[in-house]
Amino acid sequence: MAIFCIPKNLLKTLKESALSGAVDLQKLTEMSSEERRAFFAEKTDPELGRFINSKFEAALASSQKDAMLDWAKSVFTPKAQEMPVFKSVLDKINALDDLGILDPTSERAFLEDLVSEKLGITVSAEEAREISERATVIQEAQAKLGEDLGNPEMADENIAFLKAKREMDDYIASRVPASNLKVLTGTIGRGMMLASVKSPLLNIGSNIEVGFTEALSRRIADFSFKGADNAMAVEYVKFANRVYQETGFDISRMVTLADAGGSGGRVLDSTVSAQGPGNIRRVGRLFEDVVFKQMMGAPDAVFAAAHFADSVNVHALKASSGDAAVARQLMRDAMRIKPQTDEGELLRAQAILDAQVATWTDKTWASQLALGIRKLLNDLTGDARVGDYVMPFVKTPANVIATGVDYSGVGAAVKVVVKTVDAIKSGEFGTEKFVRGISRDLVRAGIGLVGAAVIAANLDDDDFVGAYDPRRAQYEELRGSNYNAIRIGGKWISTDWLGPLSIPVTAMMYAKQNGSTPQERAFQYGKGVWSGVLNLPGISDAIDIIKEAQYNKGQSFDEMVGSAQNYALEQLFSRLVPSFIGDIAKATDQYQRETGQGTAGIRARIPLLRQGLPVKQDVFGNDLKTENPLVTILFGSRVRTDRENEITKEVDRLIEANDKALNFTDWDKTSSKKLAQFAEKVGPEKYDEAQKQYGEKLRKELIKTIDSRAYTKLTDDKKLELLNDLDAEIVDEVFRTYHFKYRT
Repeated sequence: MAIFCIPKNLLKTLKESALSGAVDLQKLTEMSSEERRAFFAEKTDPELGRFINSKFEAALASSQKDAMLDWAKSVFTPKAQEMPVFKSVLDKINALDDLGILDPTSERAFLEDLVSEKLGITVSAEEAREISERATVIQEAQAKLGEDLGNPEMADENIAFLKAKREMDDYIASRVPASNLKVLTGTIGRGMMLASVKSPLLNIGSNIEVGFTEALSRRIADFSFKGADNAMAVEYVKFANRVYQETGFDISRMVTLADAGGSGGRVLDSTVSAQGPGNIRRVGRLFEDVVFKQMMGAPDAVFAAAHFADSVNVHALKASSGDAAVARQLMRDAMRIKPQTDEGELLRAQAILDAQVATWTDKTWASQLALGIRKLLNDLTGDARVGDYVMPFVKTPANVIATGVDYSGVGAAVKVVVKTVDAIKSGEFGTEKFVRGISRDLVRAGIGLVGAAVIAANLDDDDFVGAYDPRRAQYEELRGSNYNAIRIGGKWISTDWLGPLSIPVTAMMYAKQNGSTPQERAFQYGKGVWSGVLNLPGISDAIDIIKEAQYNKGQSFDEMVGSAQNYALEQLFSRLVPSFIGDIAKATDQYQRETGQGTAGIRARIPLLRQGLPVKQDVFGNDLKTENPLVTILFGSRVRTDRENEITKEVDRLIEANDKALNFTDWDKTSSKKLAQFAEKVGPEKYDEAQKQYGEKLRKELIKTIDSRAYTKLTDDKKLELLNDLDAEIVDEVFRTYHFKYRT
């Protein structure tokens, strides 16, 4: 505990005033906390006056026998000091009540500064009365519940207690509200981005996939396929869902009562409480209830409850050696937040872990790294919370990557080696504990490898697109493909939809596309796994920025500043308008729009205003259409229609064969000084007309050239050179049509 030193000059002032009769201890005792604080502040300064008053009040309280000592023992334990103060507020309130200093109606003056110091918040007499009344409700509910917190057979008692606890937590949070800026960035901004159909739909889809594989691995690893009491497991899921809906608590992953969970916090990891006065916080609470709790949190809580119940159901029967009656008792005990038996504690701990893994909410190396990066950015920027701004969603995507690495076999292999070494050192090698410890890892790897092999076997080499590559950007746009995607039935589908199989499928396709020998395939497989790791939030952002900077190194400073401003505006706008508004704007427009200039990116996300933007065209002058409205609403950019043709196939082949970019002149994005001078001379209408002529002629000449016998006889490097020259010739031909000559 820190030691507080009163400056000598102030201490001297206090002593002198006491000796001269300026300090009357009896009067100080009878003063209110506010009057006493003002007195000490006058003799010292405001901050020191409050501190001295709190110590004076502590002395007053300690006069009631040994109550102060008992209070200190119950509150100032190491565990209580580490936890956020409001999480253990009941213990503190009970202790302060025992001292008689919390009740403003008592004959003793309310010791406000002492209460404030111990609770960590400034509490008035009225607020203390409110806290005391709420504490009474909690205590009464807890008395009826007893040790059955989490027991589905006492659903009403559980809900009554947790409701009272939630109301207390919210009230305490409202006394120390987060700043409006924090609520805007940490709650409303992130809520805006999640306010769509596609976000919860992807969350549900990925939960179904990992849920199936985890349930399968659970049974294979333990050789347990039969449950102890399926009906009890189903009842628990219903009970847990009811608790979540009525109280916001997620009991399936609750380790202690202080581990609140709920309200989407487990999906989003850290969230900013919007409790407190004001319209901004009121809007924040709306997003907490609708987006975080219902859209994102509710499906997550249901899946967690299902996996918790399934884990307890399967493992209880094995723990009871097949005795169904004993297994049911163990199940019931494990469902309590504080099991009463050692077997129940083990079952609950395993069930919580299973529920976390199956909902992407466990603590992994990937989530800790990504969260650490975001926390660093948040700490450096204070209430602006730049970390939340640039990395709004971290834990789930990071855990998807960590799970994918395990399913690829690489992560499982590392874990098995580590566990084996530890077992040899401890003498547990070969024991049942050791075998059970590695069996789940091996089973996950087996499921991942088999599943990925089946998917990869049904894909051609060109049915897969890996990570973002600026060299291939124009080509991928031409054929309508997405990054980190596979082609199925004429659609490019993001590997996000593969859940735990995303990384093993990616690795398999790397090996299939680029490996000709076993050694090369193994290397490419590892490269594919590593490419998945590099998709970690924070790391992937930095890599993309570096790639883009290298690729656009020819841009002028003004162009780079303009691009950065456009990006910042679009990111800011995405936090100010719900995501579904942008989805509706796109779904009600049959064309893609140009969004690279000024506020175009913002206008493109507003219905009706979007139609006023220029139609986006490919380099051949073809108008690009949007996806089916239903696809746009449900899947966003994670599903796209394939537009591959003879030209794109040959371009792809040349890029891979030469390991060089093949980019045709992009009249909308190029930083060419020639095009800039041409545009200035002919004006915007003639420029668009010339661009159309260029695209149509380029497409015809490319088809004619690629189909020619002379072209087929060239080496790949000569083919690449020929197509680049062809592009330049057509640009010059268009310039001559408009009598334009570039002036250096």
